[in-house]
Amino acid sequence: MLPSLSSKFLLSCTLQESSTRMLSLTPALERKRTSGKYRSTINRSQMLTYEMAQRPYHIGIRKSWLTWHTANLDEFRLKQGVVVAQDEVIRRFIRGILYDHRVIDGSEIVIKRRGNAVFVSGFLKYGRRLDIRRIYWLWGFVEEFLSQVLKQPVKLEFQFVEDEKELAFNYI
Repeated sequence: MLPSLSSKFLLSCTLQESSTRMLSLTPALERKRTSGKYRSTINRSQMLTYEMAQRPYHIGIRKSWLTWHTANLDEFRLKQGVVVAQDEVIRRFIRGILYDHRVIDGSEIVIKRRGNAVFVSGFLKYGRRLDIRRIYWLWGFVEEFLSQVLKQPVKLEFQFVEDEKELAFNYI
């Protein structure tokens, strides 16, 4: 015998079907998520740094310290387009000037704004022929040039490593 087709019965059937569908689709969607993940190689030769090894869903948890700076305050919301353009200028300029010393592909550059100052940090590598005078000249030139272009103080906080392998967190 069929139950009476009341509105309560139809509503409960609809809710049960939709919740079942949502639960059955979740694993399929998680399998297809590939952005921000790196494929493993056969001989485990691809190097991952700590930043690269973090999953995309950990960005707000483990990688959040990279976003704690004064550009996230409410007063700076109006200048977000300018800040993004300035960050891109800084990244491209440093990748171009310090080409011999950049690590991996130059993507490990962190730009933070504290008050009026811009702090640029990351890793640089030194080769067999380490010319200290040239590095210090480039360092001062980059700070002074970017300070003039951006009209605010720019400070570089780079650390030198001997080889990219020192930054390896894992090999996949």
